[in-house]
Amino acid sequence: MMSKTVGIVKWIEAYENYSKNCIGVRNAPLAYVIRDEVAVPAAPALQAGQPHSDVHGSVKEEMIARLSHAHGLFRDDNAAVFDDIELATRGTKFAPTIAPFKRRKDGRAAFLALKQQHAGPATWDKEVKNCQNFLLNQKWTGGTSFSLERFLSQHRAAYVSLQRCAENIQVEVPNERTRVKYLIDNIQCSDSDVKAALAAIKLDDTPTGMRNDFEAAAAFLLPVDPVKNNPKKRPNAEVSAAGAKTSKGPKTGVELRYYKPKEFAKLSPEMISELKELRAAKKSKGNDSPGGKKSAKFRQSVVKACLKAFEEKEAEKEEEKSTIEAISGILKLRSSAVGGDAKSPPNAQLPGGKKVNIKETADDDDHVEVAATKLFQLMRSGGKGRQGDKGGQGN
Repeated sequence: MMSKTVGIVKWIEAYENYSKNCIGVRNAPLAYVIRDEVAVPAAPALQAGQPHSDVHGSVKEEMIARLSHAHGLFRDDNAAVFDDIELATRGTKFAPTIAPFKRRKDGRAAFLALKQQHAGPATWDKEVKNCQNFLLNQKWTGGTSFSLERFLSQHRAAYVSLQRCAENIQVEVPNERTRVKYLIDNIQCSDSDVKAALAAIKLDDTPTGMRNDFEAAAAFLLPVDPVKNNPKKRPNAEVSAAGAKTSKGPKTGVELRYYKPKEFAKLSPEMISELKELRAAKKSKGNDSPGGKKSAKFRQSVVKACLKAFEEKEAEKEEEKSTIEAISGILKLRSSAVGGDAKSPPNAQLPGGKKVNIKETADDDDHVEVAATKLFQLMRSGGKGRQGDKGGQGN
């Protein structure tokens, strides 16, 4: 089936091989349907003691080359080929190419149309250009996680692709010496072992030496692959990211990172102010993390929520402080009233409309402040207790 990884050219080659092993109604490979020439050539002499000729080399190839297209069963085999092609191109951009041959189920015509329109000389010229560009210009430095083994495999694949192109158009395929030259020129690695291996290949310039044998040179280079020998080696970008440290503000030492609401609430106003300045500076330099408008709005909403929580907490602290100060004042009045035979109202009104019954006295200002704090805590816990009691009674 055709896919993103299997293009039309690869599929055509794969189907040509498949059809040689697929037997039709004539008990012969379907490849005879899509051979280049319709006319059956003159019969060559048979190989001595064999049922096939030297030209074709096997009975299968003999049948593919010599079976007639005028036989009564050819139509069935031709239809079988069309069914295979239709299934492979169904839903692809190549389906309209075979549409004119659908009614007659002409598999041979459909196959030749695909080959001519989508695997013609222009396609092979483009493939030759890509392969030659890789062999001449693709460098390997050994500075990333791309191993030498993969680089050698790509060199080998480019050469094989050029051989395939040479079967369809006229192109010069590099010989073994040229292949080794391309390989040596494109390995630009500073590793000492790799340099030594390249020097050894250059010196082995005998007719059967590594300088004239690509596979021998590749086998000699593989053991000194610095990427494979050092599994911890990573791309430069990954190393930089792993080694990066979180920046801190020079004034308060606040870290430039994301804070959860609880963490943000613990920051002082000075740290919050410096954090805003650091984030603004980072964004102006273009180092802000990508995410688009939606993520930027989300970050702003998180910051606003954290600021609001911090402000509410500060307001609560201020209210608590003012309440304790008010209670302290009332206790002082009560203390002075006791000492001066003056009467103080049994009930005192606090900020927020709360009323408290003063029953204790204070000897000095320190005791007054302690008593006021304890009284405030008792009021708050008592209020929660009363609410809990009411909730219990309601249940």
